[in-house]
Order: sequence, then structure tokens, then C-alpha cells
Amino acid sequence: MVIMRSLPEAVIFSFSGTLVDTTRISHLVAGHHPACDAPAADLFQLEVVSCPPVQQVARLLKIERGVGRIVVLVAADRDHYRPHIQSWLDLNGLAVDEMHLRSVSDHRPDALTKTELVSVLQERYEIVHAYEDRTDVARAYERLGIGVTLTRGVTEIARDAAAA
Repeated sequence: MVIMRSLPEAVIFSFSGTLVDTTRISHLVAGHHPACDAPAADLFQLEVVSCPPVQQVARLLKIERGVGRIVVLVAADRDHYRPHIQSWLDLNGLAVDEMHLRSVSDHRPDALTKTELVSVLQERYEIVHAYEDRTDVARAYERLGIGVTLTRGVTEIARDAAAA
């Protein structure tokens, strides 16, 4: 008799634009790659702590935790911003089981960085879903076989409205 051990179920949440409504501060990194432009990224991360959550996504995070799934935050932010992100989560009463961020020296496109982080997670978890506001990252997750809710967070909707 072969005993199959199943992996624990996990869900992925993105941070800026998905969990956090960064509409008010998106101009700080507009036209810049946050991972490469340290001064703009530093200011953005300092300000993100004062931004509100996207309420619908925060509720989804709590629901996923409530049904017993492991909640993993996968963000394109540099690892040295971990204390800022944790502060924001604490201030907003949101708990995650793990947080995975890009290394300080990683300047690759966000979709590539996040795909690599999630590929490693798939060795430990059955990732059943991801919540993401960026279509390029969502497509990358789908190529890994992960279902995605494209949140089109408040940030992206505001960006679309400004462009119209």
C-alpha cells in the first residue's frame, strides 16, 4: 500500500496594489522600476505604511486563512523593506504565514522574480490560488498552473481612469 502525502494548500497574495491601495503614492514610482530606483522605492515604502488596505482583498485574505489555507505574501519589493511591510500588515490586522520578497540585488522584471519565488514554494505547498493586480504576473502564475484572481485593485483602476 502506497501512502500519498499531500502538500498543504496555500494561497499567494501580492502586496502593493493588491492588498494595499497605493493610489495616493503611485506617482512616487511612476515611470521608474521600484527595484532599481532606490530613492523612489525608499520613499514609496516609507509612505506605504500610511496607505489603506484594499478592503475586498483584505477580506479575501481573512477568508482564505479562515478555511485553513496557508497565506503567503509574494511581493516584488526588496527584502530590506520587510519591516515596513510587516508594520503595514500589523497596523491593518492582517496576518500572513510567510513573506517572500526579492533580494536587494535582484533587478529583473517583477513577473520573472515572482515566478521564481513561487516555483520554489510549489515544492512545499499545493498553491491553489493567487491574488494579483498585475496582468503580466498573473499570466506567469497561470503558466505555473496556478489559478489567479486578477484583483485590478484600486490602484490600477485609478491609473486607467487617469489615462482615459
